[in-house]
Amino acid sequence: MVQLSLLYLYTGGLYLNKVNLLKIIKLSLGASLAIFIAWLLKLEYSMVAGVIVLLTIKNTKKETLKGIIGKIYGFILCTIFSYLCFNILGYHLTSFSIFIFVIIYLCFLLEIQDVIAMCVVISSHYFLQGEISFKWILNEAGIFTIGAGIGVIINMYIPTNINKIYEGQKKLQKEVSTVLIDIADFIVNPNNKDMYNKDINTLNALIDSSISEAYNNINNNLLSDTRFFLDHMEIIKHQRDILENLYSYVSQLSSTPPQAHIISAFIHKIGYSDFDIETGNLLLDELNRLMLSMKNQPLPIDRVEFENRAILFLCLTELKQFLVNRKHAQMLRDNNFYK
Repeated sequence: MVQLSLLYLYTGGLYLNKVNLLKIIKLSLGASLAIFIAWLLKLEYSMVAGVIVLLTIKNTKKETLKGIIGKIYGFILCTIFSYLCFNILGYHLTSFSIFIFVIIYLCFLLEIQDVIAMCVVISSHYFLQGEISFKWILNEAGIFTIGAGIGVIINMYIPTNINKIYEGQKKLQKEVSTVLIDIADFIVNPNNKDMYNKDINTLNALIDSSISEAYNNINNNLLSDTRFFLDHMEIIKHQRDILENLYSYVSQLSSTPPQAHIISAFIHKIGYSDFDIETGNLLLDELNRLMLSMKNQPLPIDRVEFENRAILFLCLTELKQFLVNRKHAQMLRDNNFYK
């Protein structure tokens, strides 16, 4: 049991080092640097500058900038209400308790709850000094500026995950093709459904992780618009829905008519084809000819054949939408991903 616990801590530590090492370094260096600068400037309570760094650094650049605006509001409110409470009620625990109640209420009202701790700490400095003079306001403003400023500067360096997103998009494209090939195999071999279930689950997991990476990228790009990643994900999700419709249709086939083998071969062709606009246009032309050929075939001889051919024609309709959709996805990739 002890060995298992140690193994868990060891592997957990490896995971922590791999995922959060950059953040740990930024927090440690940022806090130490802020304390050192505040000490050099001979500011009282210089260690609080390090605490403000820790409160400033967030997971993304946009979160950090949004948080710093809230901290500026918090600092102003903290100083104003500390002055009012302590000068009207005096410097004792009752007035400090009233200040805490008021500042918490205001922070919740303004939706800046994450600055409550900072406000209470700064106000405690005024309380301990027994005065809120210009000198002490400058001291606290200096601590705040150093801590918040270093926090923002350090957090501006967040390595882009753009390459990870590119790789995720490539994996998605391959997985879509894999699921498509599974459906083609299922048409002629109905017992081969386990691979489809496995691969569609893999595709859904990739979609979720890719959306998360895309949002992180957007929040860490202040000047460039990378929302096209999300637009691409919407197209991929639509392709996933089409694949699920296709599987639902072919699952209703009660037999394997000759047309099923033709459509299965065509789906295989789509799955193994390259992702480019020209290939997409050629496949759409071939699909239109295939649909026309099915329309011109002799009428079904019985109800079973009629139902199966109707299902196969629905599959062709879905495939047409899939190819149009894939063409749009390729245009989006060509225009944005690889510039």
